Amino acid sequence: MREQILKLQRKMKECGIDVYAVTDSDPHLSEYTGAHYYALEEFSGFTGGEGRLVVSTGTGCADGNGNTAGAAALWTDGRYFTQAENELAGSGIELMRIGEPQTPSVAEWVAAQLPAAGGKLGFDGKCMAFEEGSRLIENLGNRLESALTDRDLCGELWENRPAESITPCWILREEYCGEASGHKLERIREEMKKAHAEVHVVSTLDDIAWILNLRADDIPCTPVFSAYLVIAETEAWLFTDSGHFADSPFSRADEVQEYLRGLGVQCDADEKFYRCLPVICAGKQVLLDPKKCNYETVHLVQQTGCIVDRMNPSTVMRCIKNETEIRNLRIAQHKDSVALTRFMYWFKNEGLNYALPAARTGENAEDRHSSANAVDSGEGFVLTEWSAAEKLHEYRRMQDHFLEESFSTISAYGPNAAMAHYAPSSDPDRDVPIRRKGMYLVDSGGQYYEGTTDVTRTWSCGPLTHEERIGFTLTAIANLRLADAVFLEGTSGLVLDYIAREPFWIRKMNYNHGTGHGVSYLLGVHEPPVGIRYKTATIEGAYPMKEGMYLSDEPGMYVAGQYGVRIENLVLVRHDHTNEYGRFLRFETMNFCPIDKTCLDLSLMEERDIELLNAYHNRVYRELADELPKEEAEWLAMMCAPIVRE
Repeated sequence: MREQILKLQRKMKECGIDVYAVTDSDPHLSEYTGAHYYALEEFSGFTGGEGRLVVSTGTGCADGNGNTAGAAALWTDGRYFTQAENELAGSGIELMRIGEPQTPSVAEWVAAQLPAAGGKLGFDGKCMAFEEGSRLIENLGNRLESALTDRDLCGELWENRPAESITPCWILREEYCGEASGHKLERIREEMKKAHAEVHVVSTLDDIAWILNLRADDIPCTPVFSAYLVIAETEAWLFTDSGHFADSPFSRADEVQEYLRGLGVQCDADEKFYRCLPVICAGKQVLLDPKKCNYETVHLVQQTGCIVDRMNPSTVMRCIKNETEIRNLRIAQHKDSVALTRFMYWFKNEGLNYALPAARTGENAEDRHSSANAVDSGEGFVLTEWSAAEKLHEYRRMQDHFLEESFSTISAYGPNAAMAHYAPSSDPDRDVPIRRKGMYLVDSGGQYYEGTTDVTRTWSCGPLTHEERIGFTLTAIANLRLADAVFLEGTSGLVLDYIAREPFWIRKMNYNHGTGHGVSYLLGVHEPPVGIRYKTATIEGAYPMKEGMYLSDEPGMYVAGQYGVRIENLVLVRHDHTNEYGRFLRFETMNFCPIDKTCLDLSLMEERDIELLNAYHNRVYRELADELPKEEAEWLAMMCAPIVRE
């Protein structure tokens, strides 16, 4: 058994805990977290983006002689099966493949590990979602005597744990955000009154940053700061580390503190939040979203106050962009489109010169890497997934007001692109060379003062198979048709999703992810509550479309072990027409980069599809041509030239 697991089991026995659950979350349930919260990786060795580790001491599994043997299991989904198999090999941790028929749920496995009566469960309630923790406790029923939720056993054992990232806060000026924080607080308090709530607890970092018009750099790819915000009828409290009030290139420390005082926001240390919360909420109606809070927060409020279960008002408000934000988003998307298009030119006209020849029949991985090392490009450069991503970063970094990527770039060649959440490796032994055949997919985005971007393109690297052309063409058709949709206000993503899937479904094909997700303004690249998906397991599929929403249009096609295609643009929901039938909306495509015509099978495209592609390329050329060097502009004209069917 892995040494860290053995240490954890010894600690569990000291505390009288039979089973302990470890998450990959932080106290704010953030999509991305800092290294301080990589407990799942530290104790299991698994580095994937989603997982749950559960460890038992074996007290409920004694053999006939009364001997016990602890066990450990890790749950993850299909995106990470192969990765988890490799990383857990030899660890003694059993891989639980979510979605497969024989895989037990976490609760079923825990129940089997607990004693018949008097079992004790443990987890860090500050890093466990309330819904997940309470459901686990409820499902265990009579098998469970008690749950210890206020001990971070992993943190107590973790030697040389990375410090929590604390970076200076800075004020996002009204010229960028378009609405003063004081007005946002007024609107939130109006919603509190409608819900008959006296207190509102906010623990999601993107909501806090949006409400206060503050940004920082505590979490990679998401410019937020760790904090808790409690809003009452006439006052508010911000619980955060004092290190956030330091000078930065954007704001002075005293300026930020004075700004918060002007808003009537009292600041206190973050560690006081859990002590003060029961006092503030005592006897009060407390508005919070249990789906967005950790177990400890909700549990404390339940003990002293009465919960008003509502989505955070700020979550609903911020998904509709104001006119200032929309104006700035067009600027951000223009910059980002220039960067991606320049990278496309480099990739096609220079980068592929350093790509490896098409793989020889029977060539294995060892041959592949030795071939890569043998290529002589003058300086030994070989085009790989990692080097391509680094080159794209260079082009983004050239743009004014670029801050950082909005998520880790997915740079995937060939079969790797079939994994929707693939991550390239900087390790030379794992970095994959790109060859002059098949397709390359790059999904990336940037954070700018003017907003957040997210875009995906798939390009040919050389000869393509018939199947690859079909997958690419259907994806292009789906993307363009969805972007051209006109629909009544209030239509949900559940309905709109069919527009993108219809070209696939009529051929008995499908892609296994949502077609679109909301995108924030200089915050997280994935923003609730809006989305485009045909499944209603989450609210994103059913939430009504409203003018000002900003979301992705990203159909794809993936064949495991062969290829993957995705084409993604961001779209803005705009008013189209109002008549006796209602108020009609449409999408405005926000980003511009050629769709690689060399990948198309024109026989699959209707005249309407050709017209939509030509219209899009006309806009791409008009938007970008004047921003590019002469040779690149001439190339862009060729890439955007209209298709004329013979």
